[in-house]
Parts: sequence; C-alpha cells; structure tokens
Amino acid sequence: MIKKILNQGCLIFLIGLTAISKTFADNKKVLLVGIDGVQFEHIHRLPTPNFDRLTITKAYAGGIKGRFNQQNTSSGPGWSTILTGVWVNKHGIKSNDTGPANRDWPSIFRLIHNANNDAELYSFSTWGTINTLYFPYDMPLLAARSEGGGDDKSLNLTLDVLRNSSPDFIFIHLDEPDGAGHSHGWGVEYDQSIIDSDRRLGMLLDEVEQREKVLNEEWLVLVTTDHGRNAITGNGHGSQTRSEKTVFIASNKELSQAYQQFASIPNQDFDGLYNTPAQTFIVPTILQYLGIGSDLLGYLDGFPLLGPIEPHQRMYATIGSARCGFEWDADAGTPVALERSEHIAKFDCGGNSDTLLVKGNFVYANIYGSSCGLQWNAKAGTPMTVDGNEHVAKFDCSQAGDAMTISSDFIYSTIDSHECGLEWDAQKGTPVTLTSEEHVAKFDCSGSADQFSFELIQ
Repeated sequence: MIKKILNQGCLIFLIGLTAISKTFADNKKVLLVGIDGVQFEHIHRLPTPNFDRLTITKAYAGGIKGRFNQQNTSSGPGWSTILTGVWVNKHGIKSNDTGPANRDWPSIFRLIHNANNDAELYSFSTWGTINTLYFPYDMPLLAARSEGGGDDKSLNLTLDVLRNSSPDFIFIHLDEPDGAGHSHGWGVEYDQSIIDSDRRLGMLLDEVEQREKVLNEEWLVLVTTDHGRNAITGNGHGSQTRSEKTVFIASNKELSQAYQQFASIPNQDFDGLYNTPAQTFIVPTILQYLGIGSDLLGYLDGFPLLGPIEPHQRMYATIGSARCGFEWDADAGTPVALERSEHIAKFDCGGNSDTLLVKGNFVYANIYGSSCGLQWNAKAGTPMTVDGNEHVAKFDCSQAGDAMTISSDFIYSTIDSHECGLEWDAQKGTPVTLTSEEHVAKFDCSGSADQFSFELIQ
C-alpha cells in the first residue's frame, strides 16, 4: 500500500479543569505510540508495512525558533509537549534533566482522569524518565505502568493489557531508534531499529483491530516521535535545524487540515515546516476524539486534527472613520513592563485583524504556535500615553488569561475591584513598535469602554 501523506504546504485555569465533562463514550479508546528519535524521511525510504496502514503527516518539534516557546529538540521537552499539548514556556521542561513538569498544564493522563476518574490509564515507557521525572504526580492515576527493560518489555506489557484488560488510554514509549542513532548514526543499525519498531507497531495495530471487531470498540491510534536527528551524522539532536525539528504524526484515522486557517505563524523558516501540525496537536486531538475538555482547547497550544475546530472570530472597532482590527503586536516584551512571552494588544487601522477564540469569559489568540490569553498589565500608566487609571492590554503566552465580561459590543475586566473597559488609545504609534496606523489597546478603570463588533470566521 502506498503511504498516505497529507499535503501540508492559572488558578482560573485549574478551576476550569474540574468543570469539564465527567464521562466519555465507553467504546472510545486511545493508543498513543511514541517511537523515540525516528527520522520522518526514513519511514518512507525503508520497508515499513505497518506504517503503511496509517495516515502519516509531517509535523514539527522544538517550538518556533527565536520565540518564547523555542525548546530543545531533545527527548525531555519533546515528550513533555506531546503529553501536555503545550510548549516549554508552559510545561517548563527545558532539558532531559529538569522536572517535574509544571502542574498548571496537566498531562493527558490527568486530563482524562479528571473527565472520568474510572478511566483505565496505562504508561509503559522504555525511557522511564518520562514517568518518573516529568510526570511523577500522575503515576498514581494509572492502572499499571513500567519504566525501562527494553522495547520488547514495553510492547509485551501493552499487548497483555490489550488482550486481557479494559483500557481507555495507553501510552507506550519505544526507544531503540534513538539508541541506535546515538550509538551508530545513520546506517544499517539505525535502519534496522526502524524496521523493528514497525514490526512492533504492527502487533499493536493487530490487537487494536481485534478489540474493535470483537468488543465493538472504537480506537484512535496515534504514532509520533519526539525529535529528528542531525542531518549529517544522525548521531545527535537538540538544535534548531530542519532535520532535527522534523517529526511526524500518524493515525488510523484521516487527519484534518482545518487548523491551517487558524494557526498564525508568519515565520516561514525550514522550508515551510511551520505550515504543518506541531507536537502540541496530539493532546487536543485526543480530547476531541474522546469528547472531553472542550473548554480546555483554548488553553492548549495546538489544534485538534480530528473533527471541526471551534469557530474563531475577528474583532473590530471604528476609530475616526477607519475600521480597525484587534491584533497582537509581533514584538514580544515591548514596552519594557511586559515579559518576553507577552505581546501588546492593539487596533490596526490598516485593514488587518488577527484571529481570536472567545471561550466563555476568556479571549485567546494563537501566537507563534502558542495559545495566549488576553490580560491586563498589572502596572498602570505604562506606556506613557496611558493614564494612571489605565492598564495596557496584552496577550500572555505563558498564562491562561484574565477573566472578562464579554458582550456583543463591549469587554470589561475587574481590576482591583474596579470595572475596567477595553478601549483603544487615542494616540497612534505608541509604543514605538506600533505603526502610525495602530492604537494600543487598554483597560480603562474609570468605567468607560469602547464599542466593538465581532465577526465569525467562516
């Protein structure tokens, strides 16, 4: 069979986690297979008949080069992103040796458990660090787990669960390709490790298909890797090169490209790699499939690859006689009161507008591959054109966002017990990163607010 390749050209947050749906369909199940250090291009070059049974798409690892979410193309950051749906600016795993992951951004184990505390969860990880260092707080949620012992041990434990238990979610990590790459680089040993991994994948797929046939279950299978490899030698990884950033997501389901109209990554480096899905898409895809946590999808950095994506909107204000779109400024950390992961909000009267997701009392924008929540800046009166009772509006890409009161015409937020309305600043081109057609957005705590209109993106 020819491989099918898609054509790709926090407190409030934690409270929200307890409010998600408490159950999901009993027959919906998920198997997530992680195969460490597999170079995407080698799957197509080698005989891999079991990968041929899946739809496979190129994807990217490592965040966005030069931005707040850039992370090493190493196993620790990679698996942490795969299992949380967020980048290093949120999960906090910067290297293989740091941990545990930031509990404000829960793993897929905890997200499923919070939706259904009777769910049977498993994690069989040849590289045990995933379980023991990055997500130790989630291990008590599992029905069974393992660390180390080789890929055949992880495989056999998973097969036993598929044959004899009632799993709802299984994560299995296989490590041989990464080990072969580190020891031998490109060559016979590395190629054989991928062929062996394909054989193990086939055994897993056979058991899943048997359960679907006999037990009338519906399984989502996702297969991925944490990073690519150095293009010259194949020995190492960790840097921001096209080869090291190139990964894949494979599935027994057809994968959607609907995310392309909502992702906002103007950076076209690495031969358009950023136009493909990211590792952050895996957790949203699982949640969407299980029908849980719809309120969480705005918090996460990726988009689901199954089913429809929740409608997004654009917001406009009339300033003078101009129609001005609500946007985020490309320069993060400006003015100086903002952090590196924060972008000032603005109204652009040049005809542009950024895509927004309005979820309940929160407003999000996807900025350089991260979900960023609309907030007010704690320091009032900055920049200097803003009055002492006004706070600059910003998008924070490391937090969930501030709660808003949102109507069809106005947005308010409560700041220090004051009702503060979202407005545009009368003076254009301030701070200096703004053009002469742009007005900084602000929250005015004197009680006034400017009128806006929302337009649904079809």
